[in-house]
Amino acid sequence: MISFLRQLVEAGGFWRPLDATWIKLDRIQFVGACNPPTDPGLAVLTQKFLRHAPLVMVDYPGEASLNQIYGTFNTAALKVVPNLRGHTNPLTSAMVECYLASQKRFTSDIQACYIYSPHEVT
Repeated sequence: MISFLRQLVEAGGFWRPLDATWIKLDRIQFVGACNPPTDPGLAVLTQKFLRHAPLVMVDYPGEASLNQIYGTFNTAALKVVPNLRGHTNPLTSAMVECYLASQKRFTSDIQACYIYSPHEVT
């Protein structure tokens, strides 16, 4: 896949064998997300590929941001259940607290597969 993406960028298109046609691409951007190559089962992206792809590291949100994100999420989710609306803040706090405690307790030092992200909260 990486080789194909590199070809699209370097050659500006690809060969479609079905009808023996060169398909030219203009003004195309590829945006993706990946975990670090130190995570289990992942490989390092080559310099040949990375010379075409600027990298931006966006770390996981901190506790205050998680409370804001999941507070907004829970407010919307509980909007349809009037009896539970008053529990938005305690629910959010419990979710974030549980996530942070699990993230701290279950580290990749214990098992390589223990990689926690906010995805686990949702």
